Amino acid sequence: MRPDFFLKSVMLFLAIGYLSALSSCKKDDQSSQWARCTNCSREQISGKYSGIATLYEYNMESEQTSQTYSEEAYLEISPQGSGIRITVGVVNLYNASISAAWADGSYTISSLSDGEFFANIWIRDDQIKITGINKRSDPDPDSSGFILRSLFDFEVIKTE
Repeated sequence: MRPDFFLKSVMLFLAIGYLSALSSCKKDDQSSQWARCTNCSREQISGKYSGIATLYEYNMESEQTSQTYSEEAYLEISPQGSGIRITVGVVNLYNASISAAWADGSYTISSLSDGEFFANIWIRDDQIKITGINKRSDPDPDSSGFILRSLFDFEVIKTE
């Protein structure tokens, strides 16, 4: 009876050790999560990005008329004076050129050039990701408002 008790004790010890090791491997590594880049510099975010995008198009009544998804979205950021110049789009589908102000430590980019542009800057380890939208509208001939014509929704990761 003693060897059986010893064998069960060893098996129990090994099972507890295995489960402890397994659970420690499964812990979420906070450094692998995307976080807002609150200390990114203009030089750090400058470069070329690629990723995914969806273009939503609307008629004069602001009713959605089409939706096109692409895995070939691009974005490029370059310094321009004290601000930045952004080119974003999908070849043969959509293109926007945006000039925006920049202050080191910002984690958002917003501009009213070439439509309304808004983006968040994310970081994980040494990777930079930008998610955002570019919205284009036309003046509403019946009011002083605007009519939404297109919405370009994108998520890109820095490649160079």
